[in-house]
Amino acid sequence: MILRKPDFYDRFQCTASKCTDTCCVGWEIDIDKASQEAYSKVDGAFGDKLRANIEDGHFKLLPHDRCPFLDQSNLCEIYKHLGEGALCDICREHPRFVEVYGDIMERGLGLCCEEVARLLLEGEGPLAFTSEEIDEPEDELDEDDEEILNEVLYEREQIFKALADEATPFDERLYTAFGITDENPFAPLGNARDLYELLAKTVSFGPDWDKALACIKASLETAGSSPIQDQGFFTETESSRLLAYLVYRHFAKCLFEGHADGKRNFAVFFWNIVRFFTRELGEKINAVKILSRQLEYCEENMEMVESALDV
Repeated sequence: MILRKPDFYDRFQCTASKCTDTCCVGWEIDIDKASQEAYSKVDGAFGDKLRANIEDGHFKLLPHDRCPFLDQSNLCEIYKHLGEGALCDICREHPRFVEVYGDIMERGLGLCCEEVARLLLEGEGPLAFTSEEIDEPEDELDEDDEEILNEVLYEREQIFKALADEATPFDERLYTAFGITDENPFAPLGNARDLYELLAKTVSFGPDWDKALACIKASLETAGSSPIQDQGFFTETESSRLLAYLVYRHFAKCLFEGHADGKRNFAVFFWNIVRFFTRELGEKINAVKILSRQLEYCEENMEMVESALDV
């Protein structure tokens, strides 16, 4: 099997207490069965605390959705008491993700993490990928699915090549990759208000998103009939890396889920929101992080958005 990873994957390391938006707050933390069994055997006062804070296969969150094992320094007590190997699967793997397409395994890192967003945006040059042989079982695909996968991966590779061609003006790269022109930078939607209206239909992740969405609405109301302008926070390199990474994460999943056009257009939709509303979302790394959390980590939201963009 071939393992593919983005160029910054191996540089990722959790920043722990230095993180300004820890993933140990605001998320329901499910515990895999193996970890639950291990926790049931931990001795002493800490073992008692473990068992007292597990309910229905997840940790019982404290007020403000804080993990009961996150200490005052924003460090994990399970890690401190029992070591990294004692972390449950989701705590050990997050924000990593993996997708398997036949004989190809693709790994990546979720943009809901501010350190991941920083690594992606601060990378030099176009986004690149590494590939290596690994000893893992393949997912069997029938002949028709194998043919479709090859077509999907070829189309995706053409998008990567177009975005990476720094000798070509950026607007021409956007046209080659996505069919976007200066006449309608919001394609396949009509304007910035269409971006907002689609966002407003999503299920809210929480108060941070509600506040950001309200700021976007207020900005549009203030602008009135004036066109919304790119706020200028993203360089061409940052934009091309972000677009390529979103295509990497989502486009090939059309093999199993459909919505090929919607998954391609999702990258542009995401990019348009962060570049037109960076101030409203709170500087560019936060803009990427909060939008990823709102959209990419909710199946209902992704299905609704991709369906709306599948034109």
